[in-house]
Amino acid sequence: MAEATPPRRTGTLTAKVEGFSPAQVWTLFEDFSNLYKINPNVDISYALEGVYGHPGLVRFCSTHTTTKSPSGEEFITIQWFQEKLLAMDTAHRCFTYQILENNVGITYCKSTVKVLPIDGCDSLLEWTYESDPLPGQTPDYLSYFFGTNIQDMADTIKKILKSKSEIECTPVKLCLG
Repeated sequence: MAEATPPRRTGTLTAKVEGFSPAQVWTLFEDFSNLYKINPNVDISYALEGVYGHPGLVRFCSTHTTTKSPSGEEFITIQWFQEKLLAMDTAHRCFTYQILENNVGITYCKSTVKVLPIDGCDSLLEWTYESDPLPGQTPDYLSYFFGTNIQDMADTIKKILKSKSEIECTPVKLCLG
């Protein structure tokens, strides 16, 4: 008799980007290939194949963690993912992607990321996922992992947009010799 497959995990996680409209936030999120720009947990990301902004685009992402052994020796673990863009809807500011090859043990994971309006001037990042359980992890691990990432992205996006708006609003003094 075959073993029963554990049910897929699903969840929706959110994070606010206060002070910036969905249109402003989306300009950073729609750049699917360059996740490293808005996710401080990602070391590198780039397009492997496909057309920018179109379904079928495959990106490669890599991150690392550093741990110490009881003796104080440091170990670096590299985690990598290939992710395929399944749908991109710029009008509704959302995209869906699926994790393909990876060295983490994910056998199936499909996610949709949306940038939604809140109160006119604020945005809500919404990350919905469906995934097979991750071997060796608790059932809540993916919610924790995705929740941490979306909050870190919201914080990074806010810093980027705040810095950009300060640069755009800084008066320029011309000095003529």
